[in-house]
Amino acid sequence: MEIDNEPDLDPKPLHNNDEGLGRVDERRFTKELDRLIKESEEMRLNRMKQHRTRSFVAMNFSILFILIGISAFGWFFLMEAQLLMPVVYLVLSLIPSALLNIWAGGPLKAYTRDHKEIFMPKLANALNGLSYHPNRGVSAKTIEKLAVIPAHDRYEAEDCFMGTYKGVKVIFSEARLYSKSRKDTPVFDGIFVLLETPDDVFEGHTVITANDKMVKAYANTRWKTMNEVHVSVSEPDWDIFTIYSTKPESAELLIGERLLKELAEAAAIFDKSPLTAVLFGKRHVFMMIPYDKDMFEASNLFVPVTTQAQALQCKKEVEQLLEIIDVFDLYQPMET
Repeated sequence: MEIDNEPDLDPKPLHNNDEGLGRVDERRFTKELDRLIKESEEMRLNRMKQHRTRSFVAMNFSILFILIGISAFGWFFLMEAQLLMPVVYLVLSLIPSALLNIWAGGPLKAYTRDHKEIFMPKLANALNGLSYHPNRGVSAKTIEKLAVIPAHDRYEAEDCFMGTYKGVKVIFSEARLYSKSRKDTPVFDGIFVLLETPDDVFEGHTVITANDKMVKAYANTRWKTMNEVHVSVSEPDWDIFTIYSTKPESAELLIGERLLKELAEAAAIFDKSPLTAVLFGKRHVFMMIPYDKDMFEASNLFVPVTTQAQALQCKKEVEQLLEIIDVFDLYQPMET
């Protein structure tokens, strides 16, 4: 399995690691973020002015066409004693009004498109030199291999970030899984993360989860070929995970306190989400993080852009993922 890694859209990333992603310099990031927010605010104001101008034009011409339609209706109905033609003219007068309203709403769609095509790629580049793809994510073929994905009929991914850090390929995106049995709400709403190490590191299929409901549902069904693994930690806040593996001896050697600490801290960043991680395919780490906040959508056209807190939170999340990758520096590649 390969993760596509397209070149960044901005030629000058703000990281300092020649191998790919790196730690963002805080001062440079803040300066770049302020510039991006100012640029985004100017974009919003331009679209808002365009929308108001079009709305004014559309309203006045709609009134004019409707008055013409009403006049035609009255003339043919009262003066000509016809019924069909008045109705036809009245309906025809409504068509330009509908088209004008669609035209007036164009800047709203353009603003949303600009946010995805202009602002988000630049923000992604500022966040450790990532590339941004609005409609991509971890492939459906990959998640089908995992023993933690709930039954679903439809998988949707959006707001995807990609990059490479210390030779480890990184991809994460918002993800939603839907089932016909639950039409109103998704069976999963959150974030999928996939890491791919350059060398074989893992043996078997290992699940590390803070989701007690998942453990109760799968321990004696999907995970019946796995054995529970016990890893002791020194801090109660890190002791939130249940571990199952098809190679328990290897998992006991591989999974240490530091990895569980980083996973626990990642869960805490996402509002103490019941994070689940899967080590599989010798060199892959998959994480699913329930998190129902839609983080990367455009703000309201009529509300000033205030994305700094969102961007700083995203930066914190990205760097926590990099902390997890740092843990793998402790592991030696598997002997072949």
